[in-house]
Amino acid sequence: MYGKGRELEIGNATSAILISLLRSLIDKDLLTNGDVRVLLTKAASDLGPHDYTAPVKGAIGIILDDILPQFPDGGD
Repeated sequence: MYGKGRELEIGNATSAILISLLRSLIDKDLLTNGDVRVLLTKAASDLGPHDYTAPVKGAIGIILDDILPQFPDGGD
């Protein structure tokens, strides 16, 4: 099964690093929440819509459903 063990740990670590980096860039006024939302939406769009396997569809969901809401629209 995909996403077990080490792969899952790497994915979790990567997500945490990404969120921390984006928040740091916002705190330093290098990006706004709006900039981050555009970046995350583009990343999800770049993954789809294609006929990908379930793990890629899951990745799109994680970007849009889990990470994107951490950078609220209008929170600039």
